[in-house]
Amino acid sequence: MRVLTLNIWKDEGDLAARLEMIAEECRLLQPDMICLQEVYADATLDAGEWLADALGMTRVAVPARTKQRSGVLSSSGLAILSRLQPLAEESLDLPTSAADGGRKALYGDFETSKGPIRIVSLHLSHLKAEEGDMLRSEQLAAIWSWANKGWDHPIILAGDFNATRKATCFDWLAQQSTITGTDGLLPQATSLRHQPNALIDHILLAGRSGWELIGAELCFTGIDAKSGCFASDHFGILASFDPID
Repeated sequence: MRVLTLNIWKDEGDLAARLEMIAEECRLLQPDMICLQEVYADATLDAGEWLADALGMTRVAVPARTKQRSGVLSSSGLAILSRLQPLAEESLDLPTSAADGGRKALYGDFETSKGPIRIVSLHLSHLKAEEGDMLRSEQLAAIWSWANKGWDHPIILAGDFNATRKATCFDWLAQQSTITGTDGLLPQATSLRHQPNALIDHILLAGRSGWELIGAELCFTGIDAKSGCFASDHFGILASFDPID
């Protein structure tokens, strides 16, 4: 099973060209699940729906952080694209602050060859210093409690955590469950195009699992030679999982 996460950077830059780039690379990578953050949607375009149609995948989605962008009322939400039909979906309003409100998490449940799995797409607070650390810890605790409620199967958490694995929010999570993360396979990587040592996008395998993480790679790192466009200000992360007998 191949799971990809990418923050697609709202409507910044040339969105139409960037969506084409994202779709083209996804066709090459062939992920089974794609977790998206900052999914732009307005009255005429939903970037997650566009990508799902372009890739022939199913979609579960939730809008978030609705406001005026470039003079247009739009949202910056979450989506999960899949080659499987979702069994269930649900979203969660995350703990918030006046400085950074409206964030959500989204899960979809899917039936795999090893049984059910829950895929969570999330985007935690961007606030810095102690305030941000505390808020991300509260948000991750809320997500973990919500995603585990009544669920006795593997969980994959994927998205833009706005924090490296050294952050305190991950200390709390590690106390709740066995966690395997893509950061262990990408120790020198960054997931921000213009910033070194900033691996803030993660895919984590947690809870009881019939799967093991066997590989991880950065993707969407290139620049289109003709247009000079890049897919996003974030790099994507692709994780590969094998079933455990």
